[in-house]
Amino acid sequence: MVYRAEDMRLHRSVVLKFLTAERLDNFVALERFRREAQAASALNHPNICTIYDIGEQDGRQFIAMEFLDGETLKRRISGKPLPFDEMLELAIQIADALQAAHAQGIIHRDVKPTNLFVTKQGIAKVLDFGLAKVVPAGWSGTASEMPTVTGEPLSSPGSTMGTIPYMSPEQARGEELDARTDLFSFGAVLYEMATGKMAFSGPSAAVVHDGTLNRTPVPASQINQALPPKLDEIIGKALEKDRKLRYHSATDIRTDLQRLKRDTESEQLPAVSSAVALVGQQRGMQWKVIVPAAIAIMALAAGGYVFFHRTPRLTDKDTIVLSDFDNKTGDTVFDDTLRQGLSIQLEQSPFLSIISDQQIRQALQMMGEKPDAKLTPEIARELCQRTASAAVLDGSIAQIGTQYLLTLKAVNCVSGKSLASTEVQANDKNRVLDALGKTASEIRNRLGESLSTVQKFDTPLEQATTPSLEGLKAYSLGMRTWEGKGDSEAIPFFKRAVELDPNFALAYLALGTNYFNLAQTSLANANLKKAFELRDRVSERERDRITADYYAIAAGDEEKAIRAYELWAKSYPRDDLAPLDLGNEYMLLGQWERALSETQESLRLERNDVVAYINLGQIYLALNDLDEANVTFQHALEHKLDAGILRLMMYYLAFLRGDAEEMKRQVGWAAGRPGSEDLLFSAQSDTEAYYGHMKKAQDFSRRAVESALRARAKETAATWQADAALREAEIGNSEQAHRATAATLTLSSGSGVQNLAALALARLGDAARAGAIAEDLAKSNPANTLLNYYWLATIRAAIELGHDDPTKAVELLQPAGAYEMGYSAPFLFGTMYPAYVRGEAYLALHQGPQAAAEYQKILEHRGIVLNCLNGALAHLGLARAYVLQGDTVKAKAAYQDFLTLWKDADPDIPILIAAKAEYAKLQ
Repeated sequence: MVYRAEDMRLHRSVVLKFLTAERLDNFVALERFRREAQAASALNHPNICTIYDIGEQDGRQFIAMEFLDGETLKRRISGKPLPFDEMLELAIQIADALQAAHAQGIIHRDVKPTNLFVTKQGIAKVLDFGLAKVVPAGWSGTASEMPTVTGEPLSSPGSTMGTIPYMSPEQARGEELDARTDLFSFGAVLYEMATGKMAFSGPSAAVVHDGTLNRTPVPASQINQALPPKLDEIIGKALEKDRKLRYHSATDIRTDLQRLKRDTESEQLPAVSSAVALVGQQRGMQWKVIVPAAIAIMALAAGGYVFFHRTPRLTDKDTIVLSDFDNKTGDTVFDDTLRQGLSIQLEQSPFLSIISDQQIRQALQMMGEKPDAKLTPEIARELCQRTASAAVLDGSIAQIGTQYLLTLKAVNCVSGKSLASTEVQANDKNRVLDALGKTASEIRNRLGESLSTVQKFDTPLEQATTPSLEGLKAYSLGMRTWEGKGDSEAIPFFKRAVELDPNFALAYLALGTNYFNLAQTSLANANLKKAFELRDRVSERERDRITADYYAIAAGDEEKAIRAYELWAKSYPRDDLAPLDLGNEYMLLGQWERALSETQESLRLERNDVVAYINLGQIYLALNDLDEANVTFQHALEHKLDAGILRLMMYYLAFLRGDAEEMKRQVGWAAGRPGSEDLLFSAQSDTEAYYGHMKKAQDFSRRAVESALRARAKETAATWQADAALREAEIGNSEQAHRATAATLTLSSGSGVQNLAALALARLGDAARAGAIAEDLAKSNPANTLLNYYWLATIRAAIELGHDDPTKAVELLQPAGAYEMGYSAPFLFGTMYPAYVRGEAYLALHQGPQAAAEYQKILEHRGIVLNCLNGALAHLGLARAYVLQGDTVKAKAAYQDFLTLWKDADPDIPILIAAKAEYAKLQ
């Protein structure tokens, strides 16, 4: 039973396929049902129906899958041959899908027109992997090299699996199979597409036993005389009875079909010249009449052709792929540079949407290409098809004397037909970027964008980027390195770009983002401030982005940041970064449901952004939905997306699940990886402290600091040192806390580091130094929302606690209530420190119920606090609150919870000694 449904989380139409009640007790049906989900979910290909999930509802098994709008290939054929061009396009897509399945070791075993679907957009989709077989793990090779598989106990003895008219001879005879059985079935499907008739007719197993499968069908071209003989050869080779003589892989069939498509298209030449020649051959006395009539007819025909066959323009739903420029000049300065410049120029458009480099890298991996493979027109067209895009934009540059000729050509990635083309000359090398900007504007209009938006969003390329070709080349290398190797490795290229052009705003933006991702907030703020000062030198889109990022990160003004991100999202509704960054703002503010909505929208727009998966998973952690967090992280890995922060979030998930082995695996993954190792080492130090293993915590903190310093991330190292200092202060290790705080302030003067150091000093009772740092931070960061209302409020409250004024402390913490549920930079999780210090203040005021509410708040939001020490100490605070209320039973239980967590803790920890003494008094 199949239903159309709405995914309430991701706001998309889906299909729910239920196993009917009468088949629930049928082992064979159940196993085939599960096999369909498992096999298809292992594949990620535009021509294979996507499986989202498998589950059970009220005892009924179901599969959630992609909703497709169209019809089966069987219905599309309906006894009539498909148009030749359509048949070739669909056949190429089906062959591509089969190759993707075979590359993963999956044999479909039931390829037939009813298991093939054609969407309204003309996209073929392979369905129903219920009879699929997965070969042993570790296999790689061609279809003919695939290990053979035998039938399994999912059918009665002696029976065959599949659909008889489309079975290969070896499948019909119940022999061992490899992927070439699918190639035979595909040949039968191809025959039916070309002729409208089945290659092997017969409704039952009699087809096998009467030898029908041993005969050769009538050549397709004899039934449909419009077919070229070459198609007979392709079908014949696919339907070879001896699989050794059959095609060896779906790629081979696909190549022959593409070659046939190319050859037939090149033969379709216009007949206008012959018509004119015929007119010229008429007798002299007739030409005055015939020629005008002929011209009129030809003009009418031409006008009708233009009207009915006008090159289709793109829509605002289409995406395009940029190929690498064909650099015919021999000058390497144009390598990568022109594609990067064109990308920036086209991204100004709210109409066009360019396939991201992340999607390209993933598709290249699926194609068996290197992630940084050159995007030739051929590779770009295949990428275009795999990403279900509408067109490829090919560019070239050639030198003619001292001049340069730039050409842009947009082609339909399925048919290869030209959609639009432009060319422009640059008088010299220094005018190439200007010429590139002009030709980009022209191609936008010719592809269907309105002239009004082209004119409105058309900042000249030299202004949007840089007039320096060398600077743009360094920037493009930085972007490519960033995609492939990460933030640390990209920084030198962006630094080189701003050296070549000190006014290169986009390069400052990239540097600011790199440093922010590496938790080097001072350098991030300095570069984002510089980009903000130069924001009038960029395009509208980049101006929106720079403005929003500046307010969000450098200024910390969350209200202005949110307004800027909302403006960016409104102006560029197809830009995935705007909702992603807006969601991040809501994460900071602790507005997790709004963060969820924005991040889901970002993922809808871009399915291959690792940051979006990281943020979405973290949001699910904060909402205590561990299963959804796990699914999200696994989806990222399935998309071949990985990063140190993703592994950190997977570590936190394992912590919440109590999975020590998984935590260990994630720390092991990060070992030796600059920029990732210190993240996981610091996380492990927090975990050790959470369980009272302070000596181990100190060791992992030391290792985190050393790792960050090796990666030249001095401020990050200071953050890990400050984290350690604050922990030591909370447990009463005053001497250790003072040493760690001093080391912190020696390493960095960044605001994120200083606020942690000030809080540690406040908790140690050093009010003078803590207050001085707090005042300096307030003066230099007057608009920073979280610094002022989260951290400084907590620091000042802690100072008042040290002055024995808990009432003042509670008052100072009042504004923090709106922000305490958020994640608290410079950490990548929430400490809920305002609630913790407020609980301490209520204890000092002997207000047990109020104190208990604060600690309970922390314990109920483990997905926000994660392995922060406050999460463990909240049990002790709750126990003390119950003592104040006179509730001995609850107090004992809370003490026991804390002492159980710390059962293996270092015995000399002051707060542990005090807790044990307090608990003993209750006995």
